[in-house]
Amino acid sequence: MSGPISASDYVEHFDPELPHHRVWLLVVLEMCFSSSCAMLLAFLKPGVLTGTNGDDQYLARVGQFGDTTDAAAQIRTLASYGVKARFSNQASFQTLEQQIAVGIPVPCDYLHRGPVSSPAGGGHWLIVVGINATHVIVHDPLGEADLVNGTTLGGSARFCRYSRANFGRRWLVEGDGSGWAVQAEA
Repeated sequence: MSGPISASDYVEHFDPELPHHRVWLLVVLEMCFSSSCAMLLAFLKPGVLTGTNGDDQYLARVGQFGDTTDAAAQIRTLASYGVKARFSNQASFQTLEQQIAVGIPVPCDYLHRGPVSSPAGGGHWLIVVGINATHVIVHDPLGEADLVNGTTLGGSARFCRYSRANFGRRWLVEGDGSGWAVQAEA
């Protein structure tokens, strides 16, 4: 198992100081998939996204391939930048361990609402940048999550430590090997 990947290109997908983010609040709340894939791209291809909100550049390109919530559009967008990736709905903690061991962070979708005993919601994407025996280490574009209660605490969620037990209940809802993830190649 590996420690966290040093990923300096963390992006937050809602900046209330930017007028276009205030106007597009409903769209922004669906940007987590794009923001997480943009962080993957920024790690694998440093400098390809520029400025403090590089995920806006990525989002513009996603629009050429489909909706921000469509996995195929995200995979085609990554490919357009030269990143070979695939969507999986059969990922596990072993998948994360393997990817992190070769230095590749992993965008993951999990149910982020409701109590941990009964996760709910439409899902939320973050990127796993490290993993150990007890925790996953993530960058979460929405801010730090309260995995026990299913709320968002906000603030910065760079290198946030989420317990494997609580994250697993929300990510592997249908059992081991049922996690949604984007797996990229180096």
